[in-house]
Amino acid sequence: MGRHHISLSPDRSIVIVAVSGARNTSTYAQGTPDFLEFYLGQPARKVLFDATIAYAAMESCSAIALAEACGRQMPASRVAIVARELDCAYARVWRRGLSATGHDAFVFENVAEAEAWLGSEADADTLYVA
Repeated sequence: MGRHHISLSPDRSIVIVAVSGARNTSTYAQGTPDFLEFYLGQPARKVLFDATIAYAAMESCSAIALAEACGRQMPASRVAIVARELDCAYARVWRRGLSATGHDAFVFENVAEAEAWLGSEADADTLYVA
């Protein structure tokens, strides 16, 4: 069963979203409204999306459509997605969906690099090593 947790960084500049387990239409239906309510209710427009222990449990085309639907409801944002590996399907799906809807999104293998990128002015196409 998939779970999610949403919080703010100590300095309140980054929304932290941690997801785990199987991610499917059911977990999307639970997690996305929670995220959007939290995200839209505060001013930070940077997201640290920790998906290191999550995996997609649905077809890629469905997952991309759900990521795009979420992205269309968000103001322009910078999203650092942390995954087990750079080629993790779940992370790539979210990067694709968010990028397609105008967000600056990038996949990282560790939180330190993701946080450094969120704090920089580098764009998603810039290789950033902390």
